Amino acid sequence: MSTARFVVSVIAVALSLSASLAAHHGAAAFDVGKKVVLKGTVAGWIYSNPHCLLSLDVVGEDGKVVRWIAEGQAPNVVYPAGYRKDSFNFGDQVTITVEPVKNGRPMGRILSAVLADGTTLGVANSSGTAPQPTR
Repeated sequence: MSTARFVVSVIAVALSLSASLAAHHGAAAFDVGKKVVLKGTVAGWIYSNPHCLLSLDVVGEDGKVVRWIAEGQAPNVVYPAGYRKDSFNFGDQVTITVEPVKNGRPMGRILSAVLADGTTLGVANSSGTAPQPTR
């Protein structure tokens, strides 16, 4: 192997390893084990890489509307738990359970969701085994 080919090979391997390390991130931002149940109105649903995102308007105890952002993993990860591109539509009334972020902002990761028709969707992340959706 020529020196140039060797250098290119080493660079290619280094870049591929660094890309996968940069893409990985853990649950450090989340208050793991704490669960918050949110009932609200869907304001948006993004079913896309690298994370699915649900925007939910929740009326607080003070009567003010708070926009929560709940994340799930990529579509290929959440699909087995029942999440689809059309799972949430603007204006739907849903109940979700999230692990909130530690800093107190209205954000969290989706642990489960109950749709208006009673369908329950499972864990939307790779932290556990995702059960099949139930009705």
